[in-house]
Amino acid sequence: MKRLTYILLLSALSANTSFAEERPKAFMKAQYTAWHSIMDKKTAKPFVTEDKYILQIGNGSSYYYDPQTFYVDSLNNDPVGRVMVDQITRDALHEFATTGADSFAIMREKGIMRGNGYRNQKDFVGKNITAWDIDGGDRYQYEVNMTDLEWEVCDSTENILGYDCNLATADYHGRRWKAWFAPDIAVQDGPWQLCGLPGLILKAESEDGEYGFIMTGVQECDEQFKPILINPDRLFKTKRKSYLKMRDYARRNRSARISAMTGGKVNVKADYTGTADYIETDYHE
Repeated sequence: MKRLTYILLLSALSANTSFAEERPKAFMKAQYTAWHSIMDKKTAKPFVTEDKYILQIGNGSSYYYDPQTFYVDSLNNDPVGRVMVDQITRDALHEFATTGADSFAIMREKGIMRGNGYRNQKDFVGKNITAWDIDGGDRYQYEVNMTDLEWEVCDSTENILGYDCNLATADYHGRRWKAWFAPDIAVQDGPWQLCGLPGLILKAESEDGEYGFIMTGVQECDEQFKPILINPDRLFKTKRKSYLKMRDYARRNRSARISAMTGGKVNVKADYTGTADYIETDYHE
């Protein structure tokens, strides 16, 4: 049922003039699992969170996005879909109020929970990456220069999904990265902001073991890039480090933020005291 609804909504969106702008076409797309290892303070053991991503690769550009987030954004940008989302949300909150059921689990099971809000579009001609992200319901956009990333190719090799891959390393925005790329897939692209090697990046991980990506599939295609689905009137343009500093401050002062937003009517003890950091750590500088 959800798949049928998804197809109908996408058909409606393709006819909607607000999303009818000319978008680049992809000739290849790859699927990735992005993982983040976090230390559990109670058990002193790490646990891993995962997000699924798709990389659409075109001539001179690419688009990297979470398909679950795109699905939910598609629902919210369609009048019928929005009504459905609102009804499921109300039902989930009612279940929580009456039975104590996990409302987030209900919404996740119904398919209306967003995945990761991060997405980007790479411009290989202009050597620039436009990134979008979400914090507290607000949308942000910032630019990243591809020249920030300089690789050193190593002698090590590894076979991934049947492809012989070479290892490369780089220091990038506060972390040291290892990446395995496949020269047989001759595109200089990869997951997240990682790119610029003579072959598609199939696997990458930070040297500290906190973040990583692994490709789960790749195929040729002939399709347009997915629409961004962000209302420009609700989009804040900023700088990368400024955005990360804002997010870090917000999570470490969440109780004061919620109190201010509710005029002091809601008070929670929810300030972040963990040690996990964002995938880019150079905002501390």
